[in-house]
Amino acid sequence: MPRRTTACGAGFPFANHRDTPMRNRSSMRSGFRAMAAMLAVFAITIGTTSAALAQKPPWPARPIELINPFPAGGASDEMSRYIAQKLGAELGQPVLVINVPGAGGSIGMQRLARAPKDGYTIGLAHSGTHVITPLVYAKVGYDPVKDFTPVAQLVDYANVLVVNASGPYKTLQDLLGAAKRNPGAINYASAGNGTSNHLSAEMLAAMSGVKFTHIPYKGSAPAMVDVLSGTVPFMFDAMSTSLPQIRSGRLRALATTGRTRERQLPDVPTVGEIVPGYLVAGWAGIMAPAGVPVEVVARLSKALEKVVNTPDALAYFASRGNVAAYGPPAHLAELVTRDLQFWAPVVKASGAKVD
Repeated sequence: MPRRTTACGAGFPFANHRDTPMRNRSSMRSGFRAMAAMLAVFAITIGTTSAALAQKPPWPARPIELINPFPAGGASDEMSRYIAQKLGAELGQPVLVINVPGAGGSIGMQRLARAPKDGYTIGLAHSGTHVITPLVYAKVGYDPVKDFTPVAQLVDYANVLVVNASGPYKTLQDLLGAAKRNPGAINYASAGNGTSNHLSAEMLAAMSGVKFTHIPYKGSAPAMVDVLSGTVPFMFDAMSTSLPQIRSGRLRALATTGRTRERQLPDVPTVGEIVPGYLVAGWAGIMAPAGVPVEVVARLSKALEKVVNTPDALAYFASRGNVAAYGPPAHLAELVTRDLQFWAPVVKASGAKVD
């Protein structure tokens, strides 16, 4: 008896009902495989689309906060505002200065260390906040190396020892002579325990064999007010904030702390000329919290390099006794490590410690 066939489309014979179960199972398996392939393609398409939609906008997409760890009106505040203005113009987003003063800059640095790791919070750091304060304070609240991402060095600077111009001290020798005759009777102001101007005075006392009494303030601005009024005889301060008062005749500069005399004060000796071996040189730079994406740090650092190397910035920093000195992240990290090693024995010898 001839086999029956059923046409399904032109030229596609299928077996009779006795072959159907095997053929159906094969067809089902093929169908499942085709459906699985389609679902996989669909999932990949949806996933790719979702990932594209979920991508963050290019950084920076909103304003950036720059933490200044000292009060308004001081050298740190002035530098923060200058950098904020220029950096904002370079990045195309506003940079807002947030003053978070107290405890030698450590309160502001604590806030920076705990900020989101997205590059929208940065801070002005210097050798005080990342070297002196961590060595002086028993509980500083942050690790100067592990809790931060170095972004860029901005400047090198030296401090200047200033007295009220109407006071009795005409030279550094006058001040040291009076301190030797009256141990502990002469007060000095500083921007706070553990700041570079605090340790500048402690180093001077230790290396010249005299004793001063320390009066810490919450920043250099209020300290300077009392020196100008004659309430406190002297202080070490940043060149940037002291120069206008020196030029106006209200302050007298007795010495600077760098290796060589300052271009802005060529007739003022270095402390090292009177006390051999004395040297205090600082730096300032920008830090971010640890863990900020590498590409964000690179963008920030490149923008700061452009800012610092402009003729306007070079003139601005020079007029305030600073030396513009851009350094990339690795260089700033090296400065922190180097200065921690240098200052640790100095702080220990001075006995300066804050609980």
